[in-house]
Amino acid sequence: AQLGLYKTKLTDDGGHALAAGLDRPELQDLDLRINDTTVGDKTGVTLGQSLSKCSQLSKLYLQATDTQISDATGIALGEALRTFQQLTKATIMLYRTKLTDQGG
Repeated sequence: AQLGLYKTKLTDDGGHALAAGLDRPELQDLDLRINDTTVGDKTGVTLGQSLSKCSQLSKLYLQATDTQISDATGIALGEALRTFQQLTKATIMLYRTKLTDQGG
């Protein structure tokens, strides 16, 4: 599956709903690109929670460029990464990305 957000302004409710859609236990390969987008706490935490349920995920590509990510989002994504027992390949690239408790 591939999800790309480019120069996107997500409300927390819209981002939450979008991230909740990734709650797919059978998902094996995910390409997630978040570029020039602010990710709020509700969206980021939901993204982490949804991804943590992808028990079959074996390949992950995560790119964030010119993006602001809150501490809560970073923590949620980190916790999700620890749950991927089938993960054989992960590429995580952060370019000009701010990890801060002042997220979107």
